[in-house]
Amino acid sequence: MSSMNDTSLPITGICLVSKPDNVPTGYECIRKVYGEPSRDADLMADSMLERKDRFLCITRIFPLAGNKAFVLEDIKIINERDIPPQNYTPLNETIDTRAKGTSKRTICVRLAERQAGMKCVCDIIFLYRHKRPPQFYTLIGDINGFQMCTKEGTVPPFRAIPPPPPPSNIYPNPTHHQSYAQTPKQNSKDDYSNIYTLGKKSEEKDILDGIPFTINPIYLTGNRNSANDLFGLDSYRILSPYDIEQYYPYDFHLERHSLSLL
Repeated sequence: MSSMNDTSLPITGICLVSKPDNVPTGYECIRKVYGEPSRDADLMADSMLERKDRFLCITRIFPLAGNKAFVLEDIKIINERDIPPQNYTPLNETIDTRAKGTSKRTICVRLAERQAGMKCVCDIIFLYRHKRPPQFYTLIGDINGFQMCTKEGTVPPFRAIPPPPPPSNIYPNPTHHQSYAQTPKQNSKDDYSNIYTLGKKSEEKDILDGIPFTINPIYLTGNRNSANDLFGLDSYRILSPYDIEQYYPYDFHLERHSLSLL
């Protein structure tokens, strides 16, 4: 699913609402003028008798409900009485109240079936008093005293899910080796009465009961009387990186192959 805040992703849905609280699920309302958080981007002029609010809402969610896979390819602003360009749809009414969309000027949009690499509109902002558009934005037209600007981009390619790695003889495959998921049999106390065990802490879970935590006797040559007293633990050689390469060579072929599939 696409992120709503990533302005490099294509807009997949657009509509008008009469109140900013009536935003459809998954959409965000372009409520404020760019760079002026105290000024509403209200696209409808108030009449003498009542106040009429109109706000533009967009979404970048993909796919939308009903598995709709469209992107906003282009957007235009025309005079209210002009005929919309071919293949453009006018936003004539609000989606929440079915009231008239805007007055004097009409927003027309062209949605196209999503294809990787095609040009699209990724973001929309409104400026006030003929300010210069920010970098990467283009002025489209004016509506109710605001200048609409859009940011264009390209539709990213679909990311295929990599196939599972092939079976390997190096690591156990849980699909074919079910025995690795089996619960080990519980040994009786007499089974390891002669093994040097470490005492279990009282707060450890019961699931560990019956599993001996032991130190290999070859490291306890100087201490065979106490299981918990590690005094006399023989030292052992710490291998250098060169020694590890010499004694345990491994070329990481499987890991490199898995990364190449991502």
